Amino acid sequence: MVLRTALECHKRIVKYRRDLYKLAKVKGISHINVIDLSKKLDKEIILLQKIMQEVRPIWN
Repeated sequence: MVLRTALECHKRIVKYRRDLYKLAKVKGISHINVIDLSKKLDKEIILLQKIMQEVRPIWN
């Protein structure tokens, strides 16, 4: 279950990064849509980091 959540999160991160790059290229980095998508990306990255912190002690 943790692995599935991490993989889904990773997929969203990849998609958000791609979308963010395209959107920023068209609208500029200060456009509200770009900022909103950047915030979504940040949340996903933080979520994945938390998952990795939970799993790391198991690997040691």
